[in-house]
Amino acid sequence: RCRRRRTAMAKKKQSSSPKRAGLGVARVPQKKRTPGVRWAPDEHERFVTAFTLYPRQWTKIAGHVRTKTPLQTRSHGQNYLKRLARMGEEVPPPGKRGGGTGEHWTAEEHERFLVGLSTHGRQWVEVAKVVGTKTNKQVQRHAQSYFKRLQREGKGHLIPPPGKRGCADEHWTAEEHERFLV
Repeated sequence: RCRRRRTAMAKKKQSSSPKRAGLGVARVPQKKRTPGVRWAPDEHERFVTAFTLYPRQWTKIAGHVRTKTPLQTRSHGQNYLKRLARMGEEVPPPGKRGGGTGEHWTAEEHERFLVGLSTHGRQWVEVAKVVGTKTNKQVQRHAQSYFKRLQREGKGHLIPPPGKRGCADEHWTAEEHERFLV
């Protein structure tokens, strides 16, 4: 008798649960929003300056503002963009994801890339430092397309071997470095 009562109670509990009753997952109540802290005029000025330098790059902007987190900066930035739109001013379009600027490589950047590639091999971080204006990922992608072009043109021997990263000097002789730069 006691056992029947327990199983009946367990069945009742299961059917009252929204998940078990087929109603989907129960919603978790959201936290109450805390009122935002107002931005001081000097903070907003630093925000506007940083926003013109780094549009929609909230972490960089927060670093420039120094007193707000990236989340607070993003929230302030989105409200700022809404205000600009309401006032009829030009709102910068959102940038492409992926970190690239979409700009082509200049001849000078490519020359610096070749110098970095000949001295550092496939150490993309070091090559990017030599180039100076591109990220590691941009340098890596440029190298990939450059290597494909070299193979297409029958100059595959100029491509540095994959080997260990950071060991460019172990793989290339001085003569190979010179031949690569020509």
